[in-house]
Amino acid sequence: MEQVDINMDNEKYIELFSQARLNGYSSIDEHEQNFKILDKIASKLGRIEIIIRNRIDRKMCQKDKDWLFHLPNNIDLEASNETKDHDILVSRQTFGFWIKVARHYKIEPVALEKDFLDNFSFKKYYYKNKERLNKTELNDYQKACSILLLTKNIRNRAFHFENLLKLRKTGIPRLSVRVDLKENRVFYFSIEPNMIIEYLDDILESFNK
Repeated sequence: MEQVDINMDNEKYIELFSQARLNGYSSIDEHEQNFKILDKIASKLGRIEIIIRNRIDRKMCQKDKDWLFHLPNNIDLEASNETKDHDILVSRQTFGFWIKVARHYKIEPVALEKDFLDNFSFKKYYYKNKERLNKTELNDYQKACSILLLTKNIRNRAFHFENLLKLRKTGIPRLSVRVDLKENRVFYFSIEPNMIIEYLDDILESFNK
């Protein structure tokens, strides 16, 4: 990675950001590199979140235009006591809310384009990612479920200003997601730090080539 020009001494930098925070980074330069990635991906994550929530909402409205008020007990609706306006309620729900809705109603694939899912390869973003359950290739539902959870992980870490560059001691990216794709079978999907931007760009471009 390129060196970041920091116009202050280390003592001042530590005073501003705290030693406790910097302990999670290999150096001040890595901390600054993390901010550079955040600069590049914030708007991409925002666009993806808005598009996906709109796609899920449209799918749900096809069956029940008041679906937000008929949710199961395991999904909480934010701001329902403040307004009954559908569009306002849609805008106030978290990304996690939309993933819960998609998972509960098993409609994950509607969040993404069919041809994107058909051609999607997790190995592009980390070579150890699996492409099959036993000997069967992942289907669109399984891919969509994993993509949504991995995107949520990136989004939450980014918007909480966590270290996106960090690797585990084994060399595996910390940016990973645990997915239950089959009974008694748990799978992990990871993304290399240097592939985050390309991953998000691929999702965005799939919506409008």
